[in-house]
Formats: sequence, C-alpha cells, structure tokens
Amino acid sequence: MTSAALLAMRERVVAAILSNPVVGPDSAATLARMNDPVQDCTFEELGFDSLARMEFCIFLETEFGISISSGEVEGSPSINAMAAYLAGMNAGR
Repeated sequence: MTSAALLAMRERVVAAILSNPVVGPDSAATLARMNDPVQDCTFEELGFDSLARMEFCIFLETEFGISISSGEVEGSPSINAMAAYLAGMNAGR
C-alpha cells in the first residue's frame, strides 16, 4: 500500500466521521487534528460511543461496500488505524 493510497483512504475516513450525525469534532483544534495525518485523532476524543460506532459502521458499509462491526472500529481506535485497516481490507479484494 502506497502512502498516497493510505492518505486517500484516511481522507475518506475523515469524511465519514464528518458526515456522522451522532458525533464529530468538538473544537477547531480537534478538527485540525482530524485533518492532520501526522497528529492523528482517536475515536474516543471524538466522543464515539456505541451509537456513534454503529452509525459509523453503517456509513462505512455503504461507502465501501464492506461488512464491518463496531468491534472492528474499537480495534482500530484512531483515524490512521482505521484508514490502515480499511486499506488492508481493500487491498485484499
């Protein structure tokens, strides 16, 4: 996986988070961290609870055409980790 492909996947994950009606960045600083791949941002920092994880899973399933559980979201606790996980799934197809 190239760094460009991983960065593109990360941008899709950030877009998914921003479209989530349940949670999102609570400050300009958190939004800046979301958009900075070097700093990264955890889902906990974004206020993800079980409902937010479920909504996020539904969006990812629709966006990527994959089946993903809230446990898999918990297992990839940050934006960068989720992008790497999804990129790996995508590469395996």
